[in-house]
Amino acid sequence: MTDSAAVVDVSRYYPGPGQGEALLDAMRRVASKAAAADGCFGAQVCESDQDGEALVAISRWASASAMEAFANSAEFVEEREHFTSLLARPAQREHLRPV
Repeated sequence: MTDSAAVVDVSRYYPGPGQGEALLDAMRRVASKAAAADGCFGAQVCESDQDGEALVAISRWASASAMEAFANSAEFVEEREHFTSLLARPAQREHLRPV
């Protein structure tokens, strides 16, 4: 199998007041689960040198369907619902595809 991703998901999360550590913990849990999911080449949580308020989740996927399967999994849906209570504003998501 090649490690060239068909889709790279970049999601920016903005923690609410006092929620930074809780959000970081939740994001690390999700990144670990995503990294173990079928079709995921890797997932991690990052800081941005351009946006100091955001925690950024990056994951690389073999296909859009693999990414969607994880996004619709019960584990991720439960975590996503938990994320909502920790955010100052809605997440910003972007999907990158190779050209």
